Amino acid sequence: MSVEVATFGLFLLGHAWGWRGQPAVFAASQDLLHVGSAVRGTALLLWGSWLAYQGALAHGAGRHAVAGRWLAAASVAGLLFSVNKVAEYGSAELAGVTLSTNGFWFSYLFLTGLHLLHVLGGVALFAWLAWSCSRGPVAEDAPMSVDTAAVYWHLVDLIWVLLFPILYLMRP
Repeated sequence: MSVEVATFGLFLLGHAWGWRGQPAVFAASQDLLHVGSAVRGTALLLWGSWLAYQGALAHGAGRHAVAGRWLAAASVAGLLFSVNKVAEYGSAELAGVTLSTNGFWFSYLFLTGLHLLHVLGGVALFAWLAWSCSRGPVAEDAPMSVDTAAVYWHLVDLIWVLLFPILYLMRP
């Protein structure tokens, strides 16, 4: 996970450097973003973290079927975030925007796209764990335990909580 944090950190530094050099371009590009969509996405991710936490608690208490339901719900929260993000990408305001449009769009699309891939990984992981929990306990030393998956999801959330204000709210 440290590679992901370093990657996001380096790209955020690159974003800040570009912002410093082209404030008008970054401001005009940022004006096309959907803050409401990002707020919905943030709420969905935080809801997913709470659901994952509840799943980890239930699994730790030996309530495996209940844990599976919590984890399935966390997977749905991540899926809803993903649909929300893809809808934003496909909005009329962003029509024709690509990685090569300008520095802002390169940073935005790369960072949010990489984040989205991690969310989709969490969606698949929670779906698999939900299925596994329906069959009994998931061993703590398994390659991917319930607790490890919840920590992964919290890291994905943390990265979004950093990306959201930097990309959507901070002005050059």
